[in-house]
Amino acid sequence: MFLFDFNWQIQGWLNQFFWPINILLIALLVILAYLAYKKPAYAVGLTIILLPTYLFRSKVWFPVPSGVEGLPFTYLELCIWITFLVPLIKSLLLKSCQLQIKSYPLRWPILLILIASIIAVLISPTKTAAAGLWKAYFIEPVLFYLVLTNTLIDPKNKKVILWSLGISTLVISGLAILQRFTGFGIAEASWMAPAHRRVTSIFTSPNAVGLYLGPIVVIYLGWLLTEIKNSKAVILKLITIALAGLAILFTVSQGTWLGLLAAIIFLAFFGWNKKLTSLIVIILILACLIIPLTRHQFINLATFKDTSGQNRLILNQMSWQYLTTNPVHFIFGAGILGFAQIQNQLRDPLVMEPLLYPHNILLNFWLELGLLGLIAFIWLIIKFFKKGFTQLKNASGLDHFLILGIMAAMVTIIIHGLIDVPYFKNDLAVLFWLIISLL
Repeated sequence: MFLFDFNWQIQGWLNQFFWPINILLIALLVILAYLAYKKPAYAVGLTIILLPTYLFRSKVWFPVPSGVEGLPFTYLELCIWITFLVPLIKSLLLKSCQLQIKSYPLRWPILLILIASIIAVLISPTKTAAAGLWKAYFIEPVLFYLVLTNTLIDPKNKKVILWSLGISTLVISGLAILQRFTGFGIAEASWMAPAHRRVTSIFTSPNAVGLYLGPIVVIYLGWLLTEIKNSKAVILKLITIALAGLAILFTVSQGTWLGLLAAIIFLAFFGWNKKLTSLIVIILILACLIIPLTRHQFINLATFKDTSGQNRLILNQMSWQYLTTNPVHFIFGAGILGFAQIQNQLRDPLVMEPLLYPHNILLNFWLELGLLGLIAFIWLIIKFFKKGFTQLKNASGLDHFLILGIMAAMVTIIIHGLIDVPYFKNDLAVLFWLIISLL
């Protein structure tokens, strides 16, 4: 059976329906397996809709010399394995396997990331836990990427993927909006007060909501501009953007807002008018500096003088200190889950809470996967944007807005990732590789 890993209020409500929910989850797995056999694209779509189900967890128990041990797994992991294995077994039986490594242009940086992740498990101070995260953050998302890339060979399947992304936001956005007016299910008491309320939806922090919804909003914005003449589709996309946008607004997550702003500037610069976009950005910056009401806040944010900014600087200093004190650390990092021990040794418990990652996308990869992992990640991002700009040159009609939207979604991840953790989480890791596959 699956247990629920939510905050106490949502958990208490869900526990009332423990058996019906478990029966539904099992039924969905059966449906998913059927779709994976008959309609693989719809199986992929259903798995995308179910991305937040990593919060449903279970264990497989097996005997060991010291007794019995449980191997943890999430519902999302089951979905990914079914989506990957059923079509693969079917194609092998029919001798029509289509998963050819040569057809994946990003195979070399992906291979380097996987190699670096294996090394990261071997040097991790907590190898068992690291192996579980390695499986959930690298192996399964990359397997899903392979399935997605194979699915998207047929251009018609792209809409299935995009609509599934929109559907996956509905529960998250809806609950977040409900929380704004009721306070129900907000993860921390400090975020519940109406005057300072920050929504968390099904997650444990407001930032987690923004990290998930932000890239999807940007993709939908590009898709909306691509099919602006389709009135029915426009309405559905606007509803998705509006609900997710409200949820993001209610998170009060400055990192998400910054990421979305960067994405909109990217869209306007490459999809509208470069000179006019640059002029507007300069005018807005000058206005923020001139107007007294915004100048103080703008300078505080830009110079990291607020509490959150100061904590980010401390995390960066801790990370850099660790990486530069020893050549081995510089090359291999700390291993998966290694930063938690580094921070616990250096942090002031009265100033900063314990964290798993340094909250900077480059330092996150460097400390978790070593220098090889960081280089591979940068290489992957460069190839992603190079591929995107190449497609823009060959795009016809309004298709370039969708391409720009997908690229802008990655901009959102990178900019938000400068002060947060946009990859090392079950759903976010899969979402990252989904965006990679869409180009």
